[in-house]
Amino acid sequence: MLTNFVLLRTSCCLVMFWALSVLIGCSANGRIQTLRPGVLSVAVTSDAPSSEYDPQFWIREYVELFASEHELEISWIVVPFNESWLLASRDEVDLVATNVANFSDRARSGATFSAPFLYERRALRINPEDQSRYSHISDFVGKTVGVVSGMAAERDVDNRAPEGVIVRRTDTFAQLYNEFDSGQLDAIAEAEYYSLDDQIIPSHGGGVVLIDHHDLMPGQREESVFVVCDNSKNLLSILNAFIARTTFPL
Repeated sequence: MLTNFVLLRTSCCLVMFWALSVLIGCSANGRIQTLRPGVLSVAVTSDAPSSEYDPQFWIREYVELFASEHELEISWIVVPFNESWLLASRDEVDLVATNVANFSDRARSGATFSAPFLYERRALRINPEDQSRYSHISDFVGKTVGVVSGMAAERDVDNRAPEGVIVRRTDTFAQLYNEFDSGQLDAIAEAEYYSLDDQIIPSHGGGVVLIDHHDLMPGQREESVFVVCDNSKNLLSILNAFIARTTFPL
């Protein structure tokens, strides 16, 4: 009888130990495993943005909250926007947070788009004093419209601009706005930003005028995503769960 009791207790202990080992293993497997342990490397297009109207400011706040929830240190890597979506597929960063639209031709083996966190509509920025002159891109024949190379705005202008519109391509928004402010550009092709529940996200003050609002692809949302390195284990699923429960912007 005593022997049977000892055997039963030993068996129960072994079962409990096995179950606990499985749970611990599952828990470890469910943690985010970044390219550098404990460090979330993130590609962005500007260093320490401070303007409340800057999408990179919103994105940084969002990523910072995500990282803090998972006790990850962030390594910000400032890159040009054009082809930034390739960095995750090359294992150069865990996360591309440059406000990439999920176009099919940007998808690459080795990385995966996250769930969308905002969407955009196309527009043209003009000076307030020009409101009576311009309402549509067809009004800019003989004028200069600026874009950032590689962005959706460039695709949009290339698709919609009639012959005679001069397209000026720059590498960064900083360069683009400097040229606009100095009078070298008549308009800037950019975006109006929207939360997933269709609320406009303010991206400019009252002194800015946006005209010619439209979808890049008529009737379709142009959705912004993060690009996640496939070798950053569990990052995609945990990030998508965060997006599902955390409204963007904060």
